[in-house]
Amino acid sequence: MLDVSIRLSAEIDLSERVKELYASFSSYSPPTKLDASPLRDPAKILAALNSAPLAELGEEALGPFAVYALTTVGEVSDYKYYLPRILALSTVSGSFVGFDPVVIAGKLRLAEWVKWPLNERSAIASFIYSAWAYERLQATSLRNSCWNWIAAMALLNLQFEACLHLWTVLPTPDAMLQLAEGVTEIKHLRKGKGRWEDVSAVSREAILQWIASTEVETALIESIDAIEDEERWKIETMLDEVEDLRRLVFSASR
Repeated sequence: MLDVSIRLSAEIDLSERVKELYASFSSYSPPTKLDASPLRDPAKILAALNSAPLAELGEEALGPFAVYALTTVGEVSDYKYYLPRILALSTVSGSFVGFDPVVIAGKLRLAEWVKWPLNERSAIASFIYSAWAYERLQATSLRNSCWNWIAAMALLNLQFEACLHLWTVLPTPDAMLQLAEGVTEIKHLRKGKGRWEDVSAVSREAILQWIASTEVETALIESIDAIEDEERWKIETMLDEVEDLRRLVFSASR
């Protein structure tokens, strides 16, 4: 029952953050035309964007714009108008790369979001924290890895450390399986590859230090009995990686 209560609370909080996004960006209007590269079809993209009210736009309609926005299609004001819906879909869609948290973070950096009004930046940051908290509680087979959100936070210089700590404070079975997805992240974190390519070395090192901590090891060990038999190997594999990483961290500090 506790797991259900925690999940429901996270879902309600995420819904409130989405409402906050719409309110914070409500002053922007939909574009009547889109500046675009000759390689794109702005008329087709705009027609899709106009096919439904903003809050009802589906993945297929918004996806192409979410992918190409700010690089080859549209301006910052255009992206701001659609950003609440793009972020809302980021927790349910994996069909277009433009809904990936790391890609969204890259576009925000490109748009110099740190210069945006405070209410806009606060709404985005609050949503990202809530999206991570929500995704962390979902089954790994149903969602993209919530490590995407940690990478997005690091890219945007948000306080990812608090989220890492929360991961072990509320170690539900699904949260621990999401944590175990970090097996595939360690190598990329060390080398600054993949989704971590533009994350600073300082932030990557902080995440690696956390993964190697006794805090993580203890949470993983204590979760094993609550994990379904067919998935326990994921926890065990992550524990092996934690031990190996600890040796590397210790050796590097000598």
